[in-house]
Amino acid sequence: MNRLKLSALLILLCHLFELYCSANDTAEAFIEMVLGKIKADESYVLPIDNSKLAYVSPLQESATYDFGTFDFVIVGAGSAGTLLANRLTEIEKWKVLLLEAGGPENEFSDIPGMTVEIYSTDMNWGYLSTPQKRACRAMDQFQCTCPRGKVLGGSSTINGKMYVRGNKADYNAWEKMGNPGWSYKDVLPYFIKTENSHIDDGDPGCHGKSGLLDVNYTDQTIFTSVFLRGKEELGCRAIDYNGKSQIGVSRIQFTIKGNKAVSGGTAFIDPFLKRRNLNVTINAFVTRLIIDKDTKTALGVEFIKDGRKYEARAKKEVILSAGAINTPQILMISGIGPQEELTKIGVETLVDLPVGLSMEDHATFVGLNIRTNITLFNETMEVLLKRYLNNQRPYTASFNADAISFINVNDNKSSVPDIQQILATPPGVTPNGWRMFNGNKQVTEQSAGLPKPYNDIQIWTVLLHPKSKGSVKLKSGSPLDFPIIDYNYYSVEEDKKTMLKAIKESLKLLETDAFKSINATYVSMYKVCTDYTEGTDEYWECMVEQLTTTLYHPAGTTRMGKSSRDSVVNSKLFVHSTKRLRVVDAGVIPKILSGNINAPIYMIAEKAADEIKNYWIV
Repeated sequence: MNRLKLSALLILLCHLFELYCSANDTAEAFIEMVLGKIKADESYVLPIDNSKLAYVSPLQESATYDFGTFDFVIVGAGSAGTLLANRLTEIEKWKVLLLEAGGPENEFSDIPGMTVEIYSTDMNWGYLSTPQKRACRAMDQFQCTCPRGKVLGGSSTINGKMYVRGNKADYNAWEKMGNPGWSYKDVLPYFIKTENSHIDDGDPGCHGKSGLLDVNYTDQTIFTSVFLRGKEELGCRAIDYNGKSQIGVSRIQFTIKGNKAVSGGTAFIDPFLKRRNLNVTINAFVTRLIIDKDTKTALGVEFIKDGRKYEARAKKEVILSAGAINTPQILMISGIGPQEELTKIGVETLVDLPVGLSMEDHATFVGLNIRTNITLFNETMEVLLKRYLNNQRPYTASFNADAISFINVNDNKSSVPDIQQILATPPGVTPNGWRMFNGNKQVTEQSAGLPKPYNDIQIWTVLLHPKSKGSVKLKSGSPLDFPIIDYNYYSVEEDKKTMLKAIKESLKLLETDAFKSINATYVSMYKVCTDYTEGTDEYWECMVEQLTTTLYHPAGTTRMGKSSRDSVVNSKLFVHSTKRLRVVDAGVIPKILSGNINAPIYMIAEKAADEIKNYWIV
C-alpha cells in the first residue's frame, strides 16, 4: 500500500472513530437525561389547583394587556387545536392564534414507552375524579386518575398513541341522532386525509398514505403472536380494525414514526412554525371567554401568561379545543352552562345549556394479570434505553402494548363490539408507574408483589359502550379551582354485567394451546378481595369495583345535537344560541365510540376545518 492510500485510510478511520465517539456521547447524554428525568419525577407532586398557572404579579393585578386581534383564536393545542391551526393557516390571509396552557414537548415526551412517567410531570394537569362508589375502590381516596395533556400536543403527547377509529355504526348513529354529515361515508375521507399509514396489510381504500399523521406498527414480541394465536383458537379472525370490519384481533396501530411518538404538535405544528400567519403561544392559561352579553357573540378570550393578564380578540371565531374537561370549565366560567349549576356557584348564566352533563368514558378493568414462563427483557434501564435508540422494544410502544381485540360478549353475531381487549406487558417502571392508577400504598404493600416486568402480561378489558354517564361541574366560578370530575362508573348495573362477561371471555385464553405454551396463569396481584373465593362471580364483581379505572377517553361533555335541551353544539359545532363560538374536541362526541378516541378527534378537527373554510370563504 503506497503512502497516499495509507494516509487516506488513516483519515477515514479517524473520521469513523469521531463519528462513533460522537454517537456514543450522544447516546450517553440521552440516557443520562432520561434517568435524571425519571429520578426528578419521583418527587413530583401533582397540583391540586391552577394557582401556579393563574398567578398574576401583584404589580400587574389591575392591568390587562392587549395581545392583538386575529381572525381565529383557538384555545388548546391538543389533537384538535393543532390540526385546526395547521389547516386554517393554509389560508394565507387568515391570522390564527393558538393558545396552550402548557409548555413545549421534549426528547423525554417523544419516547412512547414513557407514557406512565409523563403523568408525573407538569405535562399532566393532574386531575383526579371524585371518590367513586363502584370503581377505583383500590385507589387512594377511591379516586380515579384523569390524565389530561398540558403541553403542546395536549393529550396526544401523553396518551397511549393507539390509532383506533371506531366502528362504522358509531358514526351512522351520530347522524341518526340528528347530526347530518357525520355518517361513516361522510367522515371516512377525513380519516384518510389526515393519515400517513405505513400499515402494509391494511384494507385497501381505507387508509391515507400522504397525510401528516404517521401511523405504524412497532416491533412484535412473542406475546404478540401468542395473543393473536390464542384469539384465533377462540374463533377470532385477524383483521385491520381500522378497515372494513372491526370484530377480530390485530396488532396495534400506533401514531409513531421510527422510535418517536407522533403528537398533534409534532405532526401539525413543529414543521409549520415559520408560517407568518400562525402565532403559537405556550404557557398561556385561558381563564374566560369575552362575550357580548346582548348578542351572545364571542369576541375573544382572556388569558394569563408570565404573571400578566391579556386579552386576544377574534374577528371571525373563537374555537374551544381545550378538551372534554377544560372546554366545559371555560364555557361554564364564562356563563354558558346549566343554569341551576351556575346559580349555585354564583355565575351569571348567559346561555342555559347542558354543558358537562353527559360525560361518557371507557371504564377499564386492569386487574387481569397473567404470569408466564417468558421474560422478554432482563437488562438494566441503560441497556433498554440503548435498545430504544436502535428502534427496538420495549420503549418504542406505549404501555409496552402488543395487540388488540374487539368482541361482543352480549351478541356474538353483532358487527359492533362492546368490549376491547388490550394486551400489555407491565414495564419495569419506577414508583411513578403506580401513579397511573392513583395507587394506594397500602394495597401495593399488601399485594402479592407488583407485576413482574416483561414476564407478566395483562389483558386490559375496556367497556366500549357504557350505559352509565358521568359529569364535569365547577367547584366555583374561579379558574383557580380544578373542575369536579365524576366518572360515575357502573351506576347502571348492566355495565358491570357486561364487564363480568368480558373477564370470563378473557380467561378463556388461558385454555388455548397458545397460552399454555408459555404456561400462562392468572395471578391475583392485589389482595383486595380476600373475603371471596377466587374465580367466583362475587370475587370478580369485587375485583371490578376495586380495579376499574379510566382509559382516559372522556367525551360528550359538549355533545353535538339538534336541541339545546340535550346538546351543546350543533352539527356545524357552533355553540347553541351563540355567535362566532365553536367547540372542536372530544366533548362534541354525541355517543362514545367503539375504541380509543384520539383518531376520531383528529377526524373531527379535519372535518371542522373544512366547515370553517366553507363558512367564511364566499
